[in-house]
Amino acid sequence: MAEIMERTGSRLLAMTVSELLEQESRATDVLKNLGLPIKGNEDKSVMEVCTAQQKNEDEVLEALLKLGNGKGFEYPPGIFGWSPELVVKYLEEEHHSYTRSLVEDATGFEHRACDVHGTQYPELNQVRWYFEKLKEKLEFHLKFQEEKFFPAVLKLFAHNGEPRDGLVKSLKKQIALIQKDQEEIEYQIGRIAELTDNFTPPSEACTTFRLLYTTLKNLKDDLEKHHFLEEQYLISGIEPEITIN
Repeated sequence: MAEIMERTGSRLLAMTVSELLEQESRATDVLKNLGLPIKGNEDKSVMEVCTAQQKNEDEVLEALLKLGNGKGFEYPPGIFGWSPELVVKYLEEEHHSYTRSLVEDATGFEHRACDVHGTQYPELNQVRWYFEKLKEKLEFHLKFQEEKFFPAVLKLFAHNGEPRDGLVKSLKKQIALIQKDQEEIEYQIGRIAELTDNFTPPSEACTTFRLLYTTLKNLKDDLEKHHFLEEQYLISGIEPEITIN
């Protein structure tokens, strides 16, 4: 596996910028966010551009390889017509995995950026504080959904619209807890956005610094989609089922 990754990395770095963009259009944003100019460098290799811009090629390669691994999230076609049961399975099997991968990536970049630039850019220390709170809340939130809320939702629909009172009361409490979690998560990622000027790195920022801000922005976008799907196409779908006349 290591040999395969090494060969893939060498091939990517040897590609010209135009060849890279032809194969992966999303690389445009990666290069831009890392401070690697495209205009005028179309016929140069990625490695040559890294050297000219004094960028760490290993960090650039790390970001490009993630595109190849399929790291990205968009709603699948037709999801807004799915049943709540299918939305539950999708959130658990696909969306939660993507959220966790972003948190893992951001953690690595945050440690490296703070260790190197924490003194030069004090706001990074504040970002670290809110990010640690965000990670703690997300860990609880995702685990609670997977172990408590999602099984309860699936159990509700297994009862064919005739849930027992105990399940109804439990789901009402769980929904209230999830919505409270969502408010806290939105506040924490919102504070990070404010502290980073909406994830805009300093012009002289190193590659790791830029990767941190890009990953945090992706996490914010992901959480907004996540909460929208939960609220509008899951919670709103089950609330009529747990209303006791």
